[in-house]
Amino acid sequence: MPFRPGKACRQINCPVIAKTNEHQGYCEAHKDKAGWNLNERMKGNRHSRGYGNDWDKVKPMVMKRDSYLCQSCIKQGIATIATQVDHIEPKALSGTNALSNLQCLCVPCYIAKTARE
Repeated sequence: MPFRPGKACRQINCPVIAKTNEHQGYCEAHKDKAGWNLNERMKGNRHSRGYGNDWDKVKPMVMKRDSYLCQSCIKQGIATIATQVDHIEPKALSGTNALSNLQCLCVPCYIAKTARE
């Protein structure tokens, strides 16, 4: 069977051919990008981070309580459909899953709030 040389490196504008089955498609110079999903594995699964079966029960209750509307947009006088449930006091800063610590947000507000934290 003929030898397969590989494919272009996954890094944008990198002309190097990456060897197959090494560094998940990145060349030697960009191999550090191959482990981007390593951080996700190190965080643990959703249950170990506190988003297990209890969270699956609380989330719909918060959505219904807030009428499926983004609470940040409501404060600005805009009615926007919410798709995310967010911790007002982040879990990383000892926030809890208590209903009083949860709010519904739309995706842009959720991203902006997460970036500020």
